[in-house]
Amino acid sequence: MISTPVVLFVYNRVVHTRRTVESLLGNASSSNSDLIIFSDGPKSCDNSDDVQEVRDYISTIQGFKSVKIHSSEINKGLAESIIYGVTDVLTDYDSVIVLEDDMVVSPHFLSYMNDGLQKYQHEDRVISIHGYVYPTKEDLPQTFFLRGADCWGWATWRRGWDLFNPNGKVLYEELKRKKLLRVFNFNGAYQYSKLLLDQINGKNESWAVRWYASAFLLNKLTLYPGSSLVHNIGNDSSGTHCLTNNHFDTQLSTTPLGVENIVIKESIEGKKAIECYFRTQHYLFFRSLFSRMIKFCLNYFSSFAKHWLPPVIQQKLTRRKMNSFDGPFSSWEEAEKGSAGYNSDLILEKVLKATLSVKNGEAVYERDSVLFDDTHYSWPVLSGLMWTAARFDGRLSVLDFGGSLGSSYFQNRNFLSSLNDLQWSVIEQDHYVVAGQKFIQDDSLSFYSTIKECVTARKPNVVILSSVLQYLKDPYSILEEVCQINVDVILIDMTIVSNNYVDDVYIQNVPQSIYKASYPVRSLSRKELIKSIENFDYRMITDFDTLDFPQLVKLDSDFKGFIFSKTNNE
Repeated sequence: MISTPVVLFVYNRVVHTRRTVESLLGNASSSNSDLIIFSDGPKSCDNSDDVQEVRDYISTIQGFKSVKIHSSEINKGLAESIIYGVTDVLTDYDSVIVLEDDMVVSPHFLSYMNDGLQKYQHEDRVISIHGYVYPTKEDLPQTFFLRGADCWGWATWRRGWDLFNPNGKVLYEELKRKKLLRVFNFNGAYQYSKLLLDQINGKNESWAVRWYASAFLLNKLTLYPGSSLVHNIGNDSSGTHCLTNNHFDTQLSTTPLGVENIVIKESIEGKKAIECYFRTQHYLFFRSLFSRMIKFCLNYFSSFAKHWLPPVIQQKLTRRKMNSFDGPFSSWEEAEKGSAGYNSDLILEKVLKATLSVKNGEAVYERDSVLFDDTHYSWPVLSGLMWTAARFDGRLSVLDFGGSLGSSYFQNRNFLSSLNDLQWSVIEQDHYVVAGQKFIQDDSLSFYSTIKECVTARKPNVVILSSVLQYLKDPYSILEEVCQINVDVILIDMTIVSNNYVDDVYIQNVPQSIYKASYPVRSLSRKELIKSIENFDYRMITDFDTLDFPQLVKLDSDFKGFIFSKTNNE
């Protein structure tokens, strides 16, 4: 079988590019495939280093039949790059497989694309082969046709690409004249026509909607797989046209997909399933938007609400899908009896998966296995870290007690990467340490089971206790151990405290949407917490509210943070 050349378009995302190339190399036929790479030039000086990093990487690629690189000195933009590149390659080849730098592919991707190209090379009704399929609820046929064309891992022939019309205005007017706009929009389920109008008006540069419209107007068909052979990892706000979004996430097919003998016509079943999927995403989008608006309002007005609104109203405003609390209980042991703790292997699996997504550049930030669209900084903590580093000529050695798999490290690494010397040590339960050392650890980040082990290896100058003290059976003994190592700065964040004279104990229930768990939790006495640290010659520099959490009305408590400094080192 003749292997069609693979054309890859790259820009400034080396992590994404590397994952895409590595997934291609996982295909058995990659060694028989020519790889042709088009590297776009930087938009400005700010992009030049990232572009060069990508070019340094692609110059090392091996494992294909041949590798040819086209590097542009100017920034063409994604649309112009793809239109130019595909046109250029098809002057020398009869067909082409096209990928962008954020398309991770199945090990069976190339065989499916090549089989489809060979089977339908003389079928004029078929304009392209597509590797991605939407994660519909309904089961799809093994292969099926839809009217139009698509853009996430696709292939075509010279005869197909010759039909591409780059003039969006002409395409739109023709759709309008033929009264095809509603059908073009999947019966109103997805506003492709608005995307096309935005391209006409200069609000986007989408080549893909023009490719779809070109094929649609000519009543051409694209072959789709019943299960996806492509996963887009670029919906993390890193791409030219992509915002953070997981609505299109899909599982890569682990089995080969044969190109069956099917009737060459649009699949009613396939179109209905995808139309239903689009309508579902439309609903989810507005639900998500509404939720974000509510969250913003709650955060923005939290201070106002705390001081001015009655407790019953505060409770209603903060009653979201978050932790609930039972109690209080007479002792930690009593609460422990009704709990299923943090040491579950299932919890570790979820946290590890989320952390790997962050480490690999697929997500921005995680907390308790939940991935976030953007990083939520604790600015007082970050200030404390940078203050510590400034006192030590740019050296920062962090002891992060109870730091999971490095949540706080990844949360703050963009700011801390400029330091002369950064060491981040996480103290955790043994099974977290094993997982961290095997999958997460790098030159800066390391994992230890005990404070003593960490201090011996790293000599920290700052300790972080973030959302950990309230979950310890005896937090004051841990605070004593921390204070006795005479670290210069102690940072406490996201800790439940009250103005009571003694600690109160509750059971915290985690929403099942995060993971199923419950565990004892205490509301620490603010007075006792401060006293236990100042007894070891520390001075409280400041305290602060942790604003991204609701007020714990039922517990008569707040999420607080504190910064302490060793008095004899000031």
